[in-house]
Amino acid sequence: MAEFSKEKYATIVSEIRDRILSAEIFANEKNRVFIESTSLQIRKILELIAYLSVLVNSEKLNHKQRHEYHAGKIIDYLLERTTIFYPLPSHMIHPSKETEQPVLIPLGFKNALTHEQFRDAYQLCGKVVHAQHPLKPDLDIQGVFQKNKEILLKIKSLIKSHTIGIRKSEDKYTFLHVEIDFTNHETTKPSFIREYNTQIYSEKQLIEIFNAV
Repeated sequence: MAEFSKEKYATIVSEIRDRILSAEIFANEKNRVFIESTSLQIRKILELIAYLSVLVNSEKLNHKQRHEYHAGKIIDYLLERTTIFYPLPSHMIHPSKETEQPVLIPLGFKNALTHEQFRDAYQLCGKVVHAQHPLKPDLDIQGVFQKNKEILLKIKSLIKSHTIGIRKSEDKYTFLHVEIDFTNHETTKPSFIREYNTQIYSEKQLIEIFNAV
């Protein structure tokens, strides 16, 4: 089983945050070039989120699948093998003592990007970043402008406070909880990333916890 790297996860989280903040600047402009630039950043953000899932589920994928770059395909590969692979929007009540267990409070996906919406958004971005083909219907670029703003909000709701389960061995699982501060000034807090040992000994237990939304 491949060793999970919290440092790699943290590096990707940092890049996601930076790209979201940049995309939000582009997303306020209705100029076609800015709309396309926003779509390109969203596409890269979605790829990075998919790579987070690869990091914590690498043992479920073969060599070719682990090195796949197409985010939509990664989601499909993981869906074939497990139901728990995607960031779960959630609060975590952190234990005050080492002997206590964290309490996970799922927030649901009402305002967050589901993996079904993830694939649709990735497909749309793929259409936008290519030049308009003269023999195909014109892309509704102003419709994309509004869609990009909606997608960015859903992405932020997905990852700003999320938990993901990590399989450490055949009978040992942990939680990785992440909190991201999307403000951009002197008092901005560094991203919080903490791995918790848990009393979870099977994927069935993990599924029950993550599906309790």
